Amino acid sequence: MTEKQPHHANGAPEAMQDWPTLVGRAVDDVTRILQSEAHMLENSMSAALATRLANAIAILTVVAVMLCGGVCILCAAILLLHQWLPLWQAFGLAGVAILIVGIASYVIMKPAVGRNSA
Repeated sequence: MTEKQPHHANGAPEAMQDWPTLVGRAVDDVTRILQSEAHMLENSMSAALATRLANAIAILTVVAVMLCGGVCILCAAILLLHQWLPLWQAFGLAGVAILIVGIASYVIMKPAVGRNSA
């Protein structure tokens, strides 16, 4: 048995005339889905960015506090050396010690050229 479709005055079935409406609805649905996906992506990215920013601020705060503590320890060491040496010699000795530690750290952290080329 065949199903009868109602015909309009021009003789075309009603289903044929609904194609523009269906295509319009499909495009509208796809547009809404894409907008929803973009909104969800924006929300998740902003949340991840906020978390990373908060972590970066916390790490920078800790580094700043540690740097201030290191400066205070250095000043205390210089003033301790000043008990036995003139102040300029105490500063010079502390400066040389810091340079030696910095150079040693650089040499230890620098990758060996010969090891990585093989």
